[in-house]
Amino acid sequence: MSKPFVIGITGTIGSGKSAVGHILEDIGVPVIDSDKVVHELFATNVVLKDRLVAEFGPTVLSDGSSGIDRKALGRIVFSDPKAREQLEDIVHPLTIEACLREVAKYSNEEIVAILVPLLFEAAPHLGYDTIWAVTTNEETLIKRLITRDHMSVDQAKERLAAQFSQEKKAQGANNIIDNSSTLEYTRDQVVSLIDQLKNPRHA
Repeated sequence: MSKPFVIGITGTIGSGKSAVGHILEDIGVPVIDSDKVVHELFATNVVLKDRLVAEFGPTVLSDGSSGIDRKALGRIVFSDPKAREQLEDIVHPLTIEACLREVAKYSNEEIVAILVPLLFEAAPHLGYDTIWAVTTNEETLIKRLITRDHMSVDQAKERLAAQFSQEKKAQGANNIIDNSSTLEYTRDQVVSLIDQLKNPRHA
């Protein structure tokens, strides 16, 4: 195959996209994590670093000025919609290009998945053949952000408000992964969907 079947996987922050990604890797499906792609760009892309410093100031540099401090940058942009839009205009085109390069590395694979938190908002052009939305209940989302990312309730709600709602993401998806229950339940859904893709006549 010259191009694998591409699954775009989205969901709000804290919904469980990474858990779905780990399940896919466990069953042999390569996974490209766009967040890791962005991390790599922030750490190594000198042109990007210079543009971000010019736009948002030297406080966004990490210690030693070797890359961008994502948390410092986040503090600036998530409370300022205009600044967030400026950041997206700079970062998203580079991220899309880098993700497409990653997909090209898997030309011999049958299926590849891309984890894209802002799939509908910022990266609708990655050539997805199908889109999955990972969802969970709102209370769990808030608890995960408070515990995992050390946010206050208000900060968690602000971060969620900066993205499309779970409902909107689900409406735009071909399939929904309900991550509100056990990991085994989530795994069963993922395995079933992959089986349907590989054996469409059994779907």
